[in-house]
Amino acid sequence: MRSGSARWLVKKPGGTWKAGSGWKRAGRVGGTFVETSWGRDGHTGPVYPRGTRICIEFKGLSTRACVTLK
Repeated sequence: MRSGSARWLVKKPGGTWKAGSGWKRAGRVGGTFVETSWGRDGHTGPVYPRGTRICIEFKGLSTRACVTLK
């Protein structure tokens, strides 16, 4: 993937999946990384409880990259 669009999804414990934002432009950095950013300075944003699952979804790809907050 050279560039495309990405969005993030969030699922709180016991909740359903919700889109955290709309599609944003994502671009390739270096050889194997693609990046996009949300927020103004990279340090602000929403606060979620433990066990919340956050995924990044790239348009056109079926696989999501996910993490669970501890």
